[in-house]
Amino acid sequence: MLKKLSIALVLGSCLSLPAMAAYTGPGTTAKVTDAKTAASADDKVNVEITGYLIQDLGDDNYLFEDETGQVQVDIDDKLLRELDIDATTPVTLVGEVDSDIGSQEVDVETITLVPVNNTKSVK
Repeated sequence: MLKKLSIALVLGSCLSLPAMAAYTGPGTTAKVTDAKTAASADDKVNVEITGYLIQDLGDDNYLFEDETGQVQVDIDDKLLRELDIDATTPVTLVGEVDSDIGSQEVDVETITLVPVNNTKSVK
């Protein structure tokens, strides 16, 4: 009896492994890459935008600007603690649109400083 139970447990655990697996490669989920589109995108749309935080609006909210326009972003203090950022510092923000009645913002999950002098001259 114990042997049959052990075999059943081993087989059951092996058969459940594929159910826990998930696709981790490139997907078909589109993401917004500019402020103008992010400002009017649907809720939960993925966003990756590069530009500048031009104004602190208070309560973790900032005004983000790129060449297409502006959008309000929500950045937790813990993401900004180690970064020295002003209105002239280029950043890339990754997150998703948080759209409620009467408000639209990007809830930022990661923030990355964009290197200013990362161009190479090719001869």
